[in-house]
Amino acid sequence: MYLRLLGESLRRGTRRKLLAVTAIGLGTLGASALAEVLLASGDRLAAELGTYGANLEMVAASGGRFAAGDLSKLRKIFWRNNIVAVAPLSELRVRMRRVTPEATAAPEIVAPLVGTWFDHAIDPEFRTGLPKVRTTLRIVGRWPREDQAQAGAEPEIALGRRLAERLGLASGQAVRAELGGRSTTFRVVGRVESGGDEEEQAFAPLAAANGLAAANAAPDRIARAEVFAMTTPELLNRKDPASMTGAEYDAWYCTAYPSSIAHQIGEALPNAQASIVRGITDATAEILGRLRSVLFALAFVALLGGAVGASAAMTATVLERRLEAGLLTALGAPRRRVVLFFLSEAALLGLLGGLLGGAVGLAAGRWVGSGALGVAVPWAPVLLPWAMLLGLLLAVFASVLPVFRALDRYPAAMLKKATA
Repeated sequence: MYLRLLGESLRRGTRRKLLAVTAIGLGTLGASALAEVLLASGDRLAAELGTYGANLEMVAASGGRFAAGDLSKLRKIFWRNNIVAVAPLSELRVRMRRVTPEATAAPEIVAPLVGTWFDHAIDPEFRTGLPKVRTTLRIVGRWPREDQAQAGAEPEIALGRRLAERLGLASGQAVRAELGGRSTTFRVVGRVESGGDEEEQAFAPLAAANGLAAANAAPDRIARAEVFAMTTPELLNRKDPASMTGAEYDAWYCTAYPSSIAHQIGEALPNAQASIVRGITDATAEILGRLRSVLFALAFVALLGGAVGASAAMTATVLERRLEAGLLTALGAPRRRVVLFFLSEAALLGLLGGLLGGAVGLAAGRWVGSGALGVAVPWAPVLLPWAMLLGLLLAVFASVLPVFRALDRYPAAMLKKATA
């Protein structure tokens, strides 16, 4: 009988019910769209800020050097799939001069020479190097090939724009680098443009640069390495792991915080220390936090507007049905049963409005993300049940006050006022 009355109630007075469904749908539409954009914008923002440099740095634990080959162990940590790129760095200060066919030697310039990877395969599925860590670097020409030095051919080098201008070198010409009585002739294959310090540096394959460091030096020994990893901002999660409880440690370890990834890198490479580049990680956390605040505020405004519209529609509906409510109360129906009847009707309307608003909101979120923010927003159907739950809660809370106010009378007074 209860379900029959509820079905008949929903069938009648469709105009105001459609108004309530529309108001709830608009509120959940805005909230769902903004939630979908927020879910997609975190990774995109981290990736965009990552183009300004690595967010993790590794140095030798004892202040010496460690093997670049040990970087392959990064592919064995828990968050290995979050490691986007890694580049070893062996930095030297060498004397460089242009190789000329004339008898007179060209003037020398002391400049930094950086030995690194450019397109190195750590394993068959992961190739990495400096261009993937510092994606803002622009190369005119191409990056050096590492296999040239390994095959015994003349090694290649890329020069920073300002350094190349000072040396008077262009692509295809040769430059000689000297350090401690040892020298190597490189073939220039590219010019690096960045607007930063890289324009005063030279970049060569790691083995070729280490060959200048010492006659018996291992070709893959490095002092530090840069790592770019996709991380979760942790502006409020900086806590010493040693002071964490077991549950806190498990949650921290299984979240892609910069500190937890750095900790796991230290576990995998005990002869190296991983530290966080705070400038990048703090900027990511701060900007993402502000973006979340803005999106949450907009979602709250959208839900508030939906609640006001639903409350107005439900108030009008309950006032129109005072006679029905008074009759039910006069016939002996418990007050709580009458309240439950109206709230059940509101809940069904809220579920319908949440379903419609959530479905349209998912499409709107993709449009807003791609059109306004340039974010490729994937479909997130997991938000649809939450939108329906949000619509249900919105409708029920918007209807509680009108229902109780309408029933806050004795049955006779309600019937008299309704029939007057």
